[in-house]
Amino acid sequence: KYFADFHALLTKPSCREVSVQGPRRDNKAEAIRDCELLRKTFDNEGELGVKRMGESLRNKASDMPVATPEVLEGIYNAMRQSQVAPERLIPPGEGWVRFNDEMLWEPRSEVYFAQKGNQMGKYLMKDAKSNQFESVDTPHQSAEAAVSVRAGGTNILRQGNKLDRTVLLPELKKIARLTLKFPLSFLDSPASAFALFQGIRSAEAADWCAKNFHSKLIPLLAKKIHSWKTEELQKLLDRVLTDLDAEVIKSPHAFSGSSAVLALLLGDRLVISAVGQFRVVLLFDDGSSRELMRGTDLHSDAERIEEARGHIRKDSLIRLPDADSNDAEKVLMARNPFQVLQMEPQALDEKQVRTQYRKMALKVHPDKQTEDAESFKKAFARLDGAKEVLESLCGADSTAVADLHQVLQAEVHTREGAAQLLSVDAAPMTETEQLAEDAAKSSRRGIKKLEKLEHLVKAEYDLAVATYREAVETLRRPASKEALPRQEALRLQSLSMSRALGVRDMRFPAPVVVMRPESVSWQVQRGTRVALLCGATAALTDQQLTKSSAAFKRCPRASALRWCQEMSGNSVMAACLRCETKGEEGQGHGTGPPAKKQKTQQGGGRSIFMRHILFKHQQLRVMDPAARREGAARSSGEAEAKALQVLQRLHAEPNSFVKLCREHSDCASAEQPGTLAGHMGWVARGEQEPAMEEAAFALGLNEFGDLVVTSRGVHLIQRIG
Repeated sequence: KYFADFHALLTKPSCREVSVQGPRRDNKAEAIRDCELLRKTFDNEGELGVKRMGESLRNKASDMPVATPEVLEGIYNAMRQSQVAPERLIPPGEGWVRFNDEMLWEPRSEVYFAQKGNQMGKYLMKDAKSNQFESVDTPHQSAEAAVSVRAGGTNILRQGNKLDRTVLLPELKKIARLTLKFPLSFLDSPASAFALFQGIRSAEAADWCAKNFHSKLIPLLAKKIHSWKTEELQKLLDRVLTDLDAEVIKSPHAFSGSSAVLALLLGDRLVISAVGQFRVVLLFDDGSSRELMRGTDLHSDAERIEEARGHIRKDSLIRLPDADSNDAEKVLMARNPFQVLQMEPQALDEKQVRTQYRKMALKVHPDKQTEDAESFKKAFARLDGAKEVLESLCGADSTAVADLHQVLQAEVHTREGAAQLLSVDAAPMTETEQLAEDAAKSSRRGIKKLEKLEHLVKAEYDLAVATYREAVETLRRPASKEALPRQEALRLQSLSMSRALGVRDMRFPAPVVVMRPESVSWQVQRGTRVALLCGATAALTDQQLTKSSAAFKRCPRASALRWCQEMSGNSVMAACLRCETKGEEGQGHGTGPPAKKQKTQQGGGRSIFMRHILFKHQQLRVMDPAARREGAARSSGEAEAKALQVLQRLHAEPNSFVKLCREHSDCASAEQPGTLAGHMGWVARGEQEPAMEEAAFALGLNEFGDLVVTSRGVHLIQRIG
């Protein structure tokens, strides 16, 4: 015999366990159905409801020959009709759980609904200070916008490591339910999210952000069941970037970085937030374009960068002097007044300071320079400032001055430098809690010793405090002996932007780089493509974007691939969103022979007649019994590039499909006789992989579709009926 055994641990209003058993059954499947029914009842009716259901099942077991789903559903409905008073109200939406006999609770948003009692029909929230219930607005009723957005993203890796990551979540509500068990029923539809991350220095930061993007976004969306204002959505995406950044700079990959573009589609609103090197452009079907936003130019942040002791050389941002640095750059990038005048604290008297000042002034005086006079002028001004600071320290406590010099000279971004400053163990370790505690104590003692200098050199004192704190954070980060040298070597690489995720060495203790997102919103319009460009592709002009993808206005993936091909970088990426009016899918225009007559499924659903060309590649892991040969392409990227070439030929010569299919397709359907080459036959919804289905049913008669990637490879498709 089998039986359902249901247990639940309640924490409100007090901690206790609820246990309910179902009746004895002859087979396991019936007992499982009982279990599912008990769980459903508990979710909707709470403790009292599940106990009543258990009793009802046991009482009716003898009259129930087989516990079919239909019979159990009848018992559930009968119990609700008999037990739930007619005046008990049911709120719209999903995610409500029983709080007490009178109220339901939506745990993610902290909203309560009074089903009966004095406040029946009201939505309530608890005031944080008084702990009393206060009435709030009615939750947002999800609306279906008359828009359809299809997305395609791709990359090209020519040399080195793949630095970019693309995340496309076209069905955000479904993904939220499957991955995090979060209902997002209060959001407008369509609800989609897209993200591009371009690695800086290495791929670790971009990879981590791509894998965790959805886990930051979805809980924030679930916290509100009322209507979202556009400005609130922009702040939400900014918050997602901030949360991702906070995790990256605490991780072992803190010196790795990333540019990022996040896009959120809710109904007919598209909200975008980005940081780093990016560009977002609207491309209209009439050939016109409009830039929606672009990343802040490196030179626009020049003043802030100089204040943080960074330096712009051509189009690169550097923090530490190198072999190519001239005298002015060395002065401008010096981290402290001691380094500017190249003095040790032991030689600190007014005469020595003036002597060293005159010596350095001869090297950087702007009147003696013929090139880059502006840099030398700034260097000379900084020389004056350093002289004043050191002169003010001449009469101060010599021990405190020596300590200040040691702190300001320390390279606290390396584990060895931080450990030396704080007199703790420098060995790499993964468990750093005790080490961080010891380092924090040492830091507090060091700061205490410097307090007597605060009134003399406030800026240098503040920098020393920030340096101590950064040393503690360096030691707090877990590290392995094998990975540490490679991770610390990243800090020696220059950057081409002044805003980014990660790159901790450029942000602390002085903010040479900042993580400052920029955001924008746009109301979706039909007949438009949105170009999401991150990294090298952000340099593409509107003319390049429009001209290179003119033949692929309804093909977002092919458009993105063409944009990547326009750039010569080692690892480039792009994404494209195609916006249409809902119901417009399948209304595109194609060329070719007369279409086959529409076929209708037995259940009334629509089916289409298709043919395709398949490009397999060597990275496929699933055996394909319908393949006629192994793919020649080494990677998915190679297969996509080859498919794009064939698609361009098809647009130029629409009647060449049969010839090109026999020549290029790796599917056995290419060997079918005559004009049947490549035919897939009549296809209904639910019969193909989701990517294939979405692309196929968006086609008009005789129209060639976008590049489609499935478990079989890369497809070119055409709807012919």
